[in-house]
Amino acid sequence: MKNIYCEKCSAEITDKSNLVITTYFLTVKTYHDSCYSKTLKSWETLFLGNEPINGTSGNVKAILAFVLAMILILGPYALLGVVVLYIPLMRLYAWYSIERQLE
Repeated sequence: MKNIYCEKCSAEITDKSNLVITTYFLTVKTYHDSCYSKTLKSWETLFLGNEPINGTSGNVKAILAFVLAMILILGPYALLGVVVLYIPLMRLYAWYSIERQLE
């Protein structure tokens, strides 16, 4: 089990319910729930995005993106389908490398 630390306060995150995972360009960032709220009020919001990739909304978004990617790959827009696969692959990576450690 590896330790997971908040990007803002550098404290260890020990509870899955207090974990917020976001993407920052092509990297995955972890925050405490309260630190994420503070980060939304700063300039980092331009690059961070306004919604976490973990939780119910992140899961639904990843499933819908996967379905859309499969439709595009099997249709005439294969390259666009590969680009859309970024969303579910980042969600899977976040679960495998971070969330799974807290279960």
